[in-house]
Amino acid sequence: MKRTIMTMAAFAIAMSFASCSKENTVTSNYVKEGEATYMSLSFSVPSGAKTRATSDENANEDETKFTNVDVFIFNTSGDQVNYKHFNAGEFTFSSNGTGVGNGSDIYSSTTKIATTTGPKKIIVGVNLTSDILAKLENKSMSAFMTIAQEVTVSSITGANGFAMFSVSPEEVTLVKPEAPDYGDNNHPTVQVQRLVAKVAVQKHADLDNNTIAAGTVADLAFELNNTNKKTYYVQPSNKQDHNWASTPDYDNAITTDPDGLYKMNDTYQSVDNAGVDAGLLHAKYCLENTTKNYLMGEITRVTVRGTFVPEYVKEYFSGTDNTNGYKDVKVVAGTTPATFYSVVYNSGADRAYFFDKNVADDFIFDNVGNIVEYKDGYCYWDIFLNPNGSGPYDVIRNDYYLCTITKIVGPGRATPEVTDPTVPPTATTDITVQIEMLYWNPIHGDFELLP
Repeated sequence: MKRTIMTMAAFAIAMSFASCSKENTVTSNYVKEGEATYMSLSFSVPSGAKTRATSDENANEDETKFTNVDVFIFNTSGDQVNYKHFNAGEFTFSSNGTGVGNGSDIYSSTTKIATTTGPKKIIVGVNLTSDILAKLENKSMSAFMTIAQEVTVSSITGANGFAMFSVSPEEVTLVKPEAPDYGDNNHPTVQVQRLVAKVAVQKHADLDNNTIAAGTVADLAFELNNTNKKTYYVQPSNKQDHNWASTPDYDNAITTDPDGLYKMNDTYQSVDNAGVDAGLLHAKYCLENTTKNYLMGEITRVTVRGTFVPEYVKEYFSGTDNTNGYKDVKVVAGTTPATFYSVVYNSGADRAYFFDKNVADDFIFDNVGNIVEYKDGYCYWDIFLNPNGSGPYDVIRNDYYLCTITKIVGPGRATPEVTDPTVPPTATTDITVQIEMLYWNPIHGDFELLP
């Protein structure tokens, strides 16, 4: 399989706090617990969707803009002691192209946060909706770290900007404003990341010349399957999500489990052609989903759908019955996709296609085999994301999975659901990832669609 080394992204927020990781004897004279102090806030945002590093050129303005910033301050016991909400208008432009990452701008707050001195932990949220804020204001750190929250993807990826949270709580030690080294010490960097993963699918340039030899595939589209219903606002260090504690009931639809996974919404997005500008690629988003056993019924995957028209179908040689056997008839080019039947016979060594089920049934009687109906000519394949991750097939927040289809081996399944959800994927696709600091975490890979 073709492997592509790409990069990882997170964009960062720089805040005027005192970092407890720095040793400074002068600061210790100004850090008595609980005395009045304040902190200010500055953060870096990408300069624009078309001016960043080429590895992130697919990002659009909604993915990079900010409309509000929320700062939550906790004491060492995890109680929320301060909270401040900033609107975009409360920031002024500071510098261009010097923020964390490539091509980012720095904005600084015009107001300050009143708080107290001493050890604190900070969590930052960006572009949070009022519904999310209502669940978090005056809540302990456990609400951010250990309580799975039900979130709709549409509510955190809209025109308000993409919701983001700190990668992890930032430990700081706030000091008095008059501390001589206040300006040097009070600027740690807090990384934030989007709550969603991003997936785009495109054709390889040679795909049209490398499709199934037995027919024509067209109208490729994709949807996300087994997407998470809930997420932790701050990603656990071990990346285990709330579903690790439960086992799906596969005898009943997994959607019956209130803490489980969503099946597809049946809103397919067209697979982009080769050569489409990266900024114009269509994408879908989903919440993070990591699994314990990596079973096909648990992992988030891409379901690709397409139509298939066989090049040849079998008909009665005599035209009326199977007395004289069967013949192969070439299908007229441009035939509209329609329901067809696939018969695998000779112990799986051969495959035949039929438009007429009566012919297919007689063929099975004469040649032991299995028949599958492809309604309206639709076929389905899977792309299992991130097979080489630290947790195989885990879909991680802020990852960007660009899937390039290089080869279609066969017509796939007749339905979008996997045959056996209780086993790991039997056909994997390799993705090799090099992680660096960018805005999305791009994970690019080429995929062969296997039946």
